[in-house]
Amino acid sequence: MKRLLIITVGKTHSGKTTFAGALEKELNHSIVVDQDNHAEFINLFYKKLQPKEGPNTL
Repeated sequence: MKRLLIITVGKTHSGKTTFAGALEKELNHSIVVDQDNHAEFINLFYKKLQPKEGPNTL
């Protein structure tokens, strides 16, 4: 089975999530892995990973 990874990069509110959702509907057996969901999970359950100073860039 061939696999394809598509990564979108862009400014906030530039349409990355909208594009990913539309692409997911067109490609069979595809999923969208949203980095924001991962960051929220890590920030909630793994607080030790948060920096002691400076911005939290997760």
